[in-house]
Amino acid sequence: MKDNNEEQFVWYFAYGSNMDSKRLECRISRQNLEWKVGFIQDYQLTFDKLANDGSGYANIQPCQGEVVYGVLYRLTRKELKKLDRCEGVPSHYTRKTVKVRMEDGSIVEAETYFACKTKKGLKPRRDYLQHLVYGAEKHKLPDEYVEKLRKTPTFEGGEC
Repeated sequence: MKDNNEEQFVWYFAYGSNMDSKRLECRISRQNLEWKVGFIQDYQLTFDKLANDGSGYANIQPCQGEVVYGVLYRLTRKELKKLDRCEGVPSHYTRKTVKVRMEDGSIVEAETYFACKTKKGLKPRRDYLQHLVYGAEKHKLPDEYVEKLRKTPTFEGGEC
């Protein structure tokens, strides 16, 4: 029989700006979250979720052979519902369950977000991208992955 307390918690896989713990903590009104590093296989990180200013927000798309690293946070179901509102579920993002491999090789099921509408060729704003880089560095994601994030071309406003 499952412990009732365990049922209240879910893993959330953050691959975008919520990798920045401070940003996530502000959104769900709780600090000192339990977290682990993980990755999902056969997906790639994209910035094809259209923002109001024409820049792109993070999203993940299926892509054979690619890997997306992120941060697994242990959240309550109530906190996840709060995050749904921040992420604009169901009009901007939908939430789905994915299998995330952790550093020790084990696999956990986690909730994550997929953009509803996408547009190719978008770039993230520099300040937005900084949340991803900061979160990736702080949680010690692989150096090559952090470097790839740092080198992502950014949106400079006013571009066509």
